[in-house]
Amino acid sequence: MPYFEDFPHPCRYNTLRLLGYDYTSINRLCAITLVTDCRRCVFADVQLAKAVLASLLNDEIQTYMRLRAFTLMPNHLHLLAGTRVPEVNLSNLIGNFKSYTTQLYWKRSSEIIASGGVTLPSMCVNRSNIKESQPLISALMDWHATLRPEVVELKNWPHVKPEHFLTKRLWQTRLFDHVIRNEADLRENVDYIAMNPVRAGHVAQPQFYPYTGFLQS
Repeated sequence: MPYFEDFPHPCRYNTLRLLGYDYTSINRLCAITLVTDCRRCVFADVQLAKAVLASLLNDEIQTYMRLRAFTLMPNHLHLLAGTRVPEVNLSNLIGNFKSYTTQLYWKRSSEIIASGGVTLPSMCVNRSNIKESQPLISALMDWHATLRPEVVELKNWPHVKPEHFLTKRLWQTRLFDHVIRNEADLRENVDYIAMNPVRAGHVAQPQFYPYTGFLQS
């Protein structure tokens, strides 16, 4: 996993799909952004966020999707991905993922409406002393560990309410994608994904955000 020391704050511009680009190529990656319907912050709910990421990382998806990086924000998901087999179109993979996670959203929405409550990250986290936390911090900074959302204090987190879960649609129909052209472009997009939670004010360091991950594939 890559080590990020001093992050810049890159600007990223979404581009239109390239005419004639082969989305079945196993040698190319795309930066993809999926945005929730009406930009509702439904992923502020811990249970839904964890379910969506679990589906992204399950064996069936990973058999076909070459996932390099991701970060799930309260109202959108960034992916750096490609396809592992030329017979499978990346756009179709994303479509299947959106359909499946919409079903997860329906299930979780029913639970939220029935209970009248949303599961938000803790606003009061008990901190370990420096000696106890040093090994964990070292692992985090090297991207060798991931914090659970229940044990990290996420600042500036949206206070989503049950009424935000009444709408049936989870995702916007349109997605934003950007074909990775070279190593510099790859690095810029990796940095953009990692720094998204920092720019939003949720964490001070990208390694502390529980919904970001990098895979070697």
